Amino acid sequence: MDKPIIAEGEFITADKQPSIEQAEHEGREYVRFSLRQRKLQDISFACDGITVSLIKCHYLFNKKIGIANIKNIGLGGIGFISSSTLLPKQIVDISLDGERFQIQVMRLEKINRKLNFVGAKWVEKDEKRISYITTKIYNMSN
Repeated sequence: MDKPIIAEGEFITADKQPSIEQAEHEGREYVRFSLRQRKLQDISFACDGITVSLIKCHYLFNKKIGIANIKNIGLGGIGFISSSTLLPKQIVDISLDGERFQIQVMRLEKINRKLNFVGAKWVEKDEKRISYITTKIYNMSN
């Protein structure tokens, strides 16, 4: 087994800081923070993250289209895995504790035959509301 990079109580130099996803990825404006506990584990087997419902909105009704497991989050959006069929630019809601937040799918990456990794941005423009849900999800993961 590999020796850990950081020993408990050790001073952490800047080059050994925990990694966060950088803002330049896919033209992101904001940093995303990982909710993964073991970053080296294959994402298709990772049970970490926060699970939310995905809801497709129609004029007269809303339909649950599946679930998503959020793996990273930031003020710009979220990254999650899901087996739901989603398309780029599609707008869906995530539901958490009875609250709903709109996201727009920006990218899809196939993980295996059933799962996709989805990168989405918040449709919501209210920074306080985005900060609220981002903090809530991040705190639930710890």
